[in-house]
Amino acid sequence: MTRHRRRAVAATLCLAPAVACAGCAGGPAGTAPAPVRGPAAPPGNPAGTATGPAPDGGAGGGGLPRGFARAGGPENGLTFGVPRSWVALDATGGGLERRLDRAGLTDKQIHRARAGLKPVAAHDGIWAFDPASMSRSPHRFATNLTARCRPGTASSAQLLADAVRRLAPLRGRVLRAGTVPVAGGRAARVGYVFTVGGVRLHGLRLLLPAPGDRTCVLTLSTDDAARRGLLERIGGTLRPL
Repeated sequence: MTRHRRRAVAATLCLAPAVACAGCAGGPAGTAPAPVRGPAAPPGNPAGTATGPAPDGGAGGGGLPRGFARAGGPENGLTFGVPRSWVALDATGGGLERRLDRAGLTDKQIHRARAGLKPVAAHDGIWAFDPASMSRSPHRFATNLTARCRPGTASSAQLLADAVRRLAPLRGRVLRAGTVPVAGGRAARVGYVFTVGGVRLHGLRLLLPAPGDRTCVLTLSTDDAARRGLLERIGGTLRPL
């Protein structure tokens, strides 16, 4: 990993506790720090690198939008697509721990990242982000997502009610809630806004029942309202395995 890549990952991983709260993954909202202002990563991080999503048969291959690459797999219990320039960190088999250790972070940064990403790692999940978005963001916030499957299923109405309830500690405002078609069926979907560390964030959360009495959860966050369409496109590629 290059020095610039390590710095970008370090800066973005410091957002992990805030992201965990944004994703309603647990923990009081008051513990979420302000997004860390970090250096921008150089654009064009290729898919298929040690921390990148895997290529998927060319532009638009595998049913993905053009320019997307596939992330996830059987070990994660789900798959989805992200733009090829994104970086994905996979928690399966201790992979997230190993990559954190190799990322050149300080002990304090590693501790914060592990704490924030604990729900993701516990369920063999994936954390992914767009390094270039930090340079475009006035807050140096990286557009990002978490994806994991958890035990248990429920009706769409119950999933929506639970997602809305988890926004209450964040004083979030629900913009839209309902069910939408995704690659793997129909998912409960909640779009919302909330403020953390003085930064107004736009979030999208999809919950999709999966085989084996599981629910796959994809949570996306950005501080750029113009990127909400991109979040919707990513969400539409969610498929349980």
